[in-house]
Amino acid sequence: MTINNQNRAAWIKLFYYVLIFLYLAVSIILIYLKVEPIYPIFGAISVFVFSIIAISLLLNLNYIIYQESEEKIILRYYPLHPFHHKFKSIEIPKKSLSHFDLNQKLFGLRPELTLYQQTDRGLAKYPSVSISSLSKSSRAKMINSLQKSTTNK
Repeated sequence: MTINNQNRAAWIKLFYYVLIFLYLAVSIILIYLKVEPIYPIFGAISVFVFSIIAISLLLNLNYIIYQESEEKIILRYYPLHPFHHKFKSIEIPKKSLSHFDLNQKLFGLRPELTLYQQTDRGLAKYPSVSISSLSKSSRAKMINSLQKSTTNK
């Protein structure tokens, strides 16, 4: 089973580019037309654009690929915000997947998934992955798949 949010991720990336383009276009138009008073208008637009970017950074939106096979579970993710470009991957054999935690952060707007693997030296905890960019149905499919695969049931 494979779950990914490729379409939603593309729309999110497109939104960033359109937002920045509109911001620059409106700024240039304001300067060219010599709109008075320019500073309060430019300041209000800047606050609006930067607050949208800050909110999206807080949500920590990711492009996610979740794959479940007979032997292992693979979770690949890539941050969608424009300031981070590091692709990460978690691969866990099904027989050693101990359990997972799903924590709601930022007033429930940012669900974070944490996977745990049972190793010879003890319990290994993987970094939390924000799954806020997944749709609710994809999120539910992923959680059901993980519940079936955990050893601590």
